[in-house]
Amino acid sequence: MTDHLNDLATGIGAAAAYSVVGLLILLAGFVTVDLATPGNLRRQIWDDRNKDLTLVLASGLVANATTVVVAILSSSDDLGKGLIDSFGYGLLGVLLIGLVFRVVDALTPGDLGAMVAHDDHHPAVWITVVTHLAVGAVVAASIS
Repeated sequence: MTDHLNDLATGIGAAAAYSVVGLLILLAGFVTVDLATPGNLRRQIWDDRNKDLTLVLASGLVANATTVVVAILSSSDDLGKGLIDSFGYGLLGVLLIGLVFRVVDALTPGDLGAMVAHDDHHPAVWITVVTHLAVGAVVAASIS
């Protein structure tokens, strides 16, 4: 029984540590979307109820979470190495999503950040959503 409790305590500690890594990556993803779009992201989503920007943020967070989940599942049995790997791959996902946002912005007419910041249901929002999810899937697949 003591071995089981020790294993449980170790597992809970590891889960808590991986959860912190996941939360840090999601926070970095939030900041990346905030920097890529004009205005205050929190105000635009929570106060102004901007649906387009909500889709952009949500897709980025799902993509980042997918990357972190696969990184955790593929991580080393050594907790320290696993945490570092998960954080590194998660950060790679955040950076690539930010980069792809800028590439799509450069390849499309107008200012993509400004388009998604206005809640006029611009079709460019769906391009952004799909590219976020695609990048998350590609990074996740490259880990496994």
